[in-house]
Formats: sequence, C-alpha cells, structure tokens
Amino acid sequence: MPQKYKLTFRPESTSIEVLENTTLMEALKEAGIFLDAPCGGRGTCGKCLVKISENGSDWTEVRACQTKVKGALLVDTENSPKNHRILTSSSIRQVPFHPSFSRVPDKEPYYMAAFDIGTTTIAAYLLDGRTGKELCTASSLNPQAAYGADVISRANYVLEHGHKELSDCVHSAADKLIGQLAQSAGIQREDIYLLCFVGNTCMHHIFFQYPMESLVRAPYVPSQKGLIRKKAAEFDIHIHPEGELIFLPVIAGFVGADTMGCILSLRPDLQEEISLMLDIGTNGELVLGNKNQLVCCSTAAGPAFEGAKIHCGMRGAQGAIDHMSYDSSGFHFSVIGQKAPKGICGSGLIDTIACLRRTGLIDESGRLLNRDEAAALDLAFAPHMTQRDHMPAFLYDPAYPEVFLTQKDVREVQLAKAAIAAGILLLEKHLGIAHENIRKVYIAGAFGNYMDPKSACDIGLLPYSLRERVVPVGNAAGEGAKIALLNTEELDKTVQLMDQVDFLELAALPEFQDCFIDELEFPEIQCEN
Repeated sequence: MPQKYKLTFRPESTSIEVLENTTLMEALKEAGIFLDAPCGGRGTCGKCLVKISENGSDWTEVRACQTKVKGALLVDTENSPKNHRILTSSSIRQVPFHPSFSRVPDKEPYYMAAFDIGTTTIAAYLLDGRTGKELCTASSLNPQAAYGADVISRANYVLEHGHKELSDCVHSAADKLIGQLAQSAGIQREDIYLLCFVGNTCMHHIFFQYPMESLVRAPYVPSQKGLIRKKAAEFDIHIHPEGELIFLPVIAGFVGADTMGCILSLRPDLQEEISLMLDIGTNGELVLGNKNQLVCCSTAAGPAFEGAKIHCGMRGAQGAIDHMSYDSSGFHFSVIGQKAPKGICGSGLIDTIACLRRTGLIDESGRLLNRDEAAALDLAFAPHMTQRDHMPAFLYDPAYPEVFLTQKDVREVQLAKAAIAAGILLLEKHLGIAHENIRKVYIAGAFGNYMDPKSACDIGLLPYSLRERVVPVGNAAGEGAKIALLNTEELDKTVQLMDQVDFLELAALPEFQDCFIDELEFPEIQCEN
C-alpha cells in the first residue's frame, strides 16, 4: 500500500498528507495553493518553480509539476509572483436604476455582486441593491491558471479529466471573493440576493460543466449561448438561500459573455460613429461597427501578452518590468513595486519590442541583432546584447543578467500581434471601411489599460493612423456585468445583441492566412512631426 508523507507549505503555513509519487503540483492544488502553470503541467514552461527541503536548511529549486513526493518535505512558494496588479476600475456608463431582481427582497438591506471571470484573473464588485452604488471591489488570480495559461489547454484538460476540478475551483474562488466583499463592506453574505457573471465561452462552459468538444473541434461553436439564470446555491456559492446568479449570453465559440459585457458597457450599437473595441488577453476579441451593423471576431493571440511562452515573461505582478523607453542616455525601464526586476509583463514586452525597433536592434523581419551588429550601430548597445540558447538576446540591464528578451520571444510577439492586426483588417473588409473611418479605438482589459498606444502602433499591433484615437476603458467586461444588474432592460438587451452581432470566423476565410503572414513583419518606424 502506498505510503503517505506530510508536506508543509510556507509562507501559507499549511500542512497536508499525500500519497507517495503525488506530484508537488497536485499536492499544492489539494492544499488550495494554485501556482501559475502556463504549459498545463507538461514541464515545458519552467514557471511553477518552488523550493523544497527535507530538513529546513538545504533547499533545492524544482518544477512542481515534474517533482514527485518521495518523503516528508517543506515546500517554499515564496518566489512565485505576488501582489498581482489586477484591474477592477472601468469607465462608467450611467444607466437608469431598475435592478434585475426576479423579486425585490422583502427586507433591507440587500445587495448585488458582479463578477468578471477572466482566464487569468477574477474581479468582483459589490453593489447596494437599493441605490446601485458600488460599495467595494475584490479580486484574485483565477486558480484555473494551475491547469494551463490559455483556454485551449484548460478545455483539453476537461476533455481528458472531466469538468469537476476546474469548475469547483472557480466556484470556490467566487465564493471566497463574496466573503471578502462582505467583510470589506461590513455586511452579511446572506444579504446578497443577486450575482451577475461574465467570462469567455470556455470559462462559461467550465462554470456550468457544459460539453467542451464543440469548442475545441470544428465547427468551434458553444454548447449553450443564451442568458442563464440559476440559484447560486447550486454552485456552492453562498449568498441568500434563494439568491440567484445570472451569466450573460455568449456570442460565439471564442467570443464570450465577457465581450457581451464590453458591448453593454460601451453600447456601440447606439452610436453613429464607427468604433473598434479590443479586449486583448490570452485571446483577443474584437468588435467593430456602429448602430447600423456590428461585427466581431476572435483572434488566437496566444498567451504571450500574459507572460506565457516568453522566457522571462510573467503576469503584471511585483518585480515585472511594465514600461521601457530609450533616449540619448540609454535604456530606461520601470518595475512594478520599484524593486529589482524579476521578469517582463505584457505592457513591458510591447514597449521593449517598440524600443528595439526604434533603435534598429530589431529589423522589420523581427530579427534581433547580435552583439557585433549592435556595436556597429552604437557601441553603447553592445553591453545589452548577449546569447541565450544559441540565439541573440537583449539584456535590460547588464547588472541583472537573469532578465532578458530572446529572439524566440520576439517571434512569439510577432505571432500575437499579427493575429490581432489581421483580425482588424478583415473586420474592416467585412464592413467595407478603412482605418480612417474608425473614430475611436476602445481598449478593454488590464493589458490595454497599461499598454502604451504608441508602442502598440510602432510594432503593428494597431494601425498607426489610429494612435491618437485609442481610449483605454478599463475592465469593460466587469462594467457590463454591473450594468446588467443595475438595469433589467439592459440585461434583456443582451439577448437581442447575442443574435444581432455578426460573427466572423477568421479561420474560415481564405484570405486570413495571407493577411496574417503579411502582418508578421514589423512596420517602418514613423517619424513624429
């Protein structure tokens, strides 16, 4: 019979017993500790590093997903990213207060809560059910990140192992956030009567344990699309015993209720001017048009902007390089938490590529110059150039040689930005318009909130002609979830919008591949007037 061993986790101060040959990653999940594992535990990303010791003094760093328990251990997770920068703020569209309760509670006080379940993070908002006033917010990482960085890896996990682990952990995360909201506001969780959730189609299907096969295989359609209203207690989410949860409709296989939330927060269907909305995360959702016609698409941007597949990539957490610039005195970068750099988050990645393009250290094809070529441009560049895995790499600061950008990283960014740029072009073609017809570019989500629009245009992620029209709108998906709670007519409108918004399946378009390949190259750097 397999032997059991005690594992003690710090700094969490948690101990559990697990069977011999259990992986540390499995043990961590059992203890309720969810580390980032962008590769889904296949051992290829090297980002689930922990330190282990048998005696408390001799420590070894290992990959949690590849290390099996052979004896009692101390496990230190201290070096996993902490203090993540999670966006909860948004631009507020005022709506008349006509809340979406099935039946107005017969006692006071009573409350509502909105949730945006992102692939990476979860944001929650508590609203007063009598006035609509926002009382407080809470947020956390999505614990499903321990099962893979992107929706495809999680969908595949469900197909292989079933829904339970991933659905249970997200229900539990929502329940914990309700506890945090209630504590912050000084209320009882039983006084919350209504919840509204948004999330991408994969998060939606995992939440309700809907079949996933049609999402990951052609024709890539959802098993269920419509507005859902159920008792919260069915999902072990503890509010008032009769409390309900709403999940907004999804639009298509990879255009989910989070995009519906963005549309509800901006209502481009009511506007005369043409706008483009982008929500760039592990997937990129785009909506283009005005009151005459709206069309949307999803682009497989991959998780590069969330730090996955980038050698030194990380989430927007303490130690992440989030911005970079270059002037006559050299390269300059800022770090979240203002401490020594540990890695690069999405906004820092975009700035870096743009800076290296402007200096000529990356050419139009995406090739990163080697040390000799860099020195020929400017001797001051030479100390920043090195090699990693037999390929050129850029050092942000020679004093921190552990943080760098490789040639492979540049290629990952090219793939991501080309997918989004191609999506924009094909949406425009569908509507018969050009860049110049777009009056506003709304960038939703955390990445867009911190991203420098000029850098995004310089690398070709966005058309250069639109650089002055970019408007960050924060967590627009979460804002849409709040609006659906605040006004029942707006909630009802989502059912119409579900069928009103045209969906463009990029992969089915014969011109997509050519357009994507054309957009892989970086554009010429434009000189400012």
